[in-house]
Amino acid sequence: MLEVLTRSHNHTLRHLAFYELESAPRDDIFPKNLQSLECHNINEGESVESMLSGNKTTLETLRLGQERHLIDGYSRSRLSFLEHLPQPHERFFTSAYSLDNFPKLRDLSLHGLSLDVLRPDSIPQALFFCRLEKLTLESCPGSAELLESIASTFHWVSSSPDAPRSPAISPSLKHFSFRHEQPTNAIKDSMVRFLASFAGLESLSLLFENATFLERPSTLIAEHGPTIRTLVLESRIQPREHLSIDTSRPFGVGGYSQDIWEESINDIASLCPNIAELGIGFPWNNEIIRLRRTLLPTLQHLKTIHIRNFPENQVFSQLGDYTIKEYATKFVEWVFPALVGRNRPALEHLAMGPTLYESRWKVAPSVAPGGTGVQSQHRQLPEFLCTHHFALDWAKTRFGRWSPLITPVSEKLMEEMCERKPLGGVFEQVWLK
Repeated sequence: MLEVLTRSHNHTLRHLAFYELESAPRDDIFPKNLQSLECHNINEGESVESMLSGNKTTLETLRLGQERHLIDGYSRSRLSFLEHLPQPHERFFTSAYSLDNFPKLRDLSLHGLSLDVLRPDSIPQALFFCRLEKLTLESCPGSAELLESIASTFHWVSSSPDAPRSPAISPSLKHFSFRHEQPTNAIKDSMVRFLASFAGLESLSLLFENATFLERPSTLIAEHGPTIRTLVLESRIQPREHLSIDTSRPFGVGGYSQDIWEESINDIASLCPNIAELGIGFPWNNEIIRLRRTLLPTLQHLKTIHIRNFPENQVFSQLGDYTIKEYATKFVEWVFPALVGRNRPALEHLAMGPTLYESRWKVAPSVAPGGTGVQSQHRQLPEFLCTHHFALDWAKTRFGRWSPLITPVSEKLMEEMCERKPLGGVFEQVWLK
């Protein structure tokens, strides 16, 4: 198939995405003028090494991963599998992985790949990270060490008298996404130092298996608050067999869930006045949250909220056996209480979806009519395992209070409303797709 594409469209093909290739391209028959290359499972690396080398001068976007191995490893050991992920052969790291040789690369996304070789050992290699506008690191061994190196580079560029003085080498990063299953103090320290080494992020998305080791969100967003438009802070809840754990605990360290929620939201509202999209957990299992009043309704640009930890098993919900729409209604009533004499709330879209890793990918195949085989399509997931979208219209009552009309809508309509196909941003599923 790749050979057919190359022979037919080599002069016009600019974007290529595939899950994996069984073998390396033969006789150098592969596209030579790609602007974006995406491979979800590179295995030994031979299948993409030649394509990377042949497109170094044109690539602007690069996405490489070991997603199949991530899924298999996570299903066996939730917290201790990263160091056992299969990695490409050594030649791949020493040749194709030399990213400072990609002059136009601005968007880099790595998933399940070791970052040890990416740590710069020369000024040109270090300055490569100043050119990046978007960086995504998901489930990558060596993340703490690389973030420390990038932070040192950014600090050096901005403060050292020996650094070159040119706007072209100032940190250009606008979008940063980070995922990690094995949170440590080293990860925390490197993350805080990295995010404090520059300013100007427009989107920040962080997901940890357990975020209780992190401080309040203010330690992460302080340098970027005025420019942030999209913010996602997610701590994956634990398996349902661990019911003694606070499964709906919000992001960050602290005492009770309602305290963490109130402090986090007030930090975000104070530091990020221009935020338009927010993804965060919500303490569903603590009804006292309805008595807390945060600054969330004061945000004049906040149009979208995605609650990332919808209660997956209603049997164990302390709220009761509510429908999904009733959950959405309760969230709006609690967080946006009846307001008198204030501006109309800006909130237009609300999404609610699960956090559990398995909910994102574990679907059963459907059998073809007559039982003759397995179709590529999947059966519809149970309602509580899907992300649900709602549109909000605000109307003023005769008492001068803003009252929301909450309407369930399809993902297709949300794509049209947000002008994103497929739906991305704060709605995007944060793990393997």
